[in-house]
Amino acid sequence: MLTNEYTLITCPEILTMDEGNPTAEAVCISEEKILAVGTLEELRAFAPPHRRKEIHLEEGVLLPGFIDSHSHLSMYAQCRTQFFCDTAHGTIGNLLSAFRTHAATQTDTEWIIGYCYDDTGMSDHRHLTRHDLDAVSQELPVFVSHITSHMGYANTLGLAKLGVTADFSVEGGMVVLGNDGMPEGLLKENAYFKVFQKIPACPPEKLPEKIEYAIADYNRAGFTMFQDGGIGLSNGAHGILRAYNRLAREKRMNARGYLHFMPNIMDEMLELGTWNMPVSDYLYYGGVKSFADGSIQSLTAVLGEPYACKPDFCGDHVLTPEQIAELIAKYHCQGVPVAFHANGDAAIEFVVRGFEEALRKCPRKVPGDMIIHVQMATDEQLSRLHACGVTPTFFVRHVNVWGERHVNLFLGEERAARLDPCGSCVRMGIPFGLHVDSPVQPVDAIRSIHTAVNRTTTAGRILGPDQRISPLDALKAYTVNAAKCSARDHAVGTIAPGYYADFVQLSRNPLTVPPESIETLSVLKTISGGRIVYES
Repeated sequence: MLTNEYTLITCPEILTMDEGNPTAEAVCISEEKILAVGTLEELRAFAPPHRRKEIHLEEGVLLPGFIDSHSHLSMYAQCRTQFFCDTAHGTIGNLLSAFRTHAATQTDTEWIIGYCYDDTGMSDHRHLTRHDLDAVSQELPVFVSHITSHMGYANTLGLAKLGVTADFSVEGGMVVLGNDGMPEGLLKENAYFKVFQKIPACPPEKLPEKIEYAIADYNRAGFTMFQDGGIGLSNGAHGILRAYNRLAREKRMNARGYLHFMPNIMDEMLELGTWNMPVSDYLYYGGVKSFADGSIQSLTAVLGEPYACKPDFCGDHVLTPEQIAELIAKYHCQGVPVAFHANGDAAIEFVVRGFEEALRKCPRKVPGDMIIHVQMATDEQLSRLHACGVTPTFFVRHVNVWGERHVNLFLGEERAARLDPCGSCVRMGIPFGLHVDSPVQPVDAIRSIHTAVNRTTTAGRILGPDQRISPLDALKAYTVNAAKCSARDHAVGTIAPGYYADFVQLSRNPLTVPPESIETLSVLKTISGGRIVYES
């Protein structure tokens, strides 16, 4: 721990994200919190020599620790030992060969699990089938999640164990059938989520260590706070919650966790009176999470106009507009923050109307209300969300990773150029967060910031130049403004007296390097509550 009675930290540059005091020479911390910010001379006068320790960082820039405004850390923790369906394999044949090799090493498991299969990123340009996965194993059930986490695939044995037959039906979901009338292996949206709940959970005794390792990955990327967006999406929700509580109780959390819960778990907590109880300075029970639609890449986001590749189709509804409004009002009127996933412009409209209706019923804004991904929002929708007190968080890495596919396959150039409209928010004075939705994308703030500033696709195209933002606005989206998504902007996201001593040291200043080189920056040190939790 860096804290004696007082610890002074200096760095060649310190960016505070405090508009009234944007830069500093030194920070004084004690007992995990910031006591003073200013010049080294001022802070030496504040902290007497016999009661202080000095840490002089010799290079780079010190910032508030990065804050993740949407990911699935507990899911990521479990994915770390599963098979990563990397598009680098190129073909399905190559991927299946590597998957078989992985499966042969899984000697103590009930299921063979893969994750992040990206059909349009493979040269075959198709979904997996049960026959493909039968080639991985016929002795064990095999299950693979799509990169969107809104679809999945099972082998023949897996489908049987999950109870998926030709007449399997779930509202808001789909089982794709083959030419023989039997399930082909692909399950979409609520059908996927329902069977995903049946995949055996990680043994509870292994979860704390897995979560610790995952937090270490977040620390390595400069994060000092994360969201776990949807406890209850997968099996074993109670075990995950117990693991987090144990880690917090034993002071083993090296980043602050803010947990969102699926409605069924939130209802349990409200009934038991355990929601919103103080847990730890490193663990907070957040709001409720739900879905208004799916993903653009899986053609399950709900659009106002049809998909470019499917002219008669605008996407599948996960919930009806009435169900969305009812869910928002139910929790809003109890003071529970609501986090709604919405990608398509039509789904976003349903969510906006839901918040507006909830505010008419219970006219108060709830800190922590947020809308996740919000990729196709119009300026008018963003303005209305802001009026409701709802903070958007954008998955801006879409522009780089899938931008060319959005242009050429899913949306066409005009709609794709407006994806993740950060520039619109800046022009309208609307605070927003950025995220990478791990495990959908690797844990990384720097490449996300780079994308928000440059908006270049894999082909080098600048997609939506008017939606580019400054490096400072991108940094705010991972610090001071990201904190709003967890209703913790009074305690994290800024280097100022009274805030937690959470910092990240970068190799160079993102505000002064050429914008196109931001992605080359590296994390030198991550400090959480005055403790060095990562050092390169």
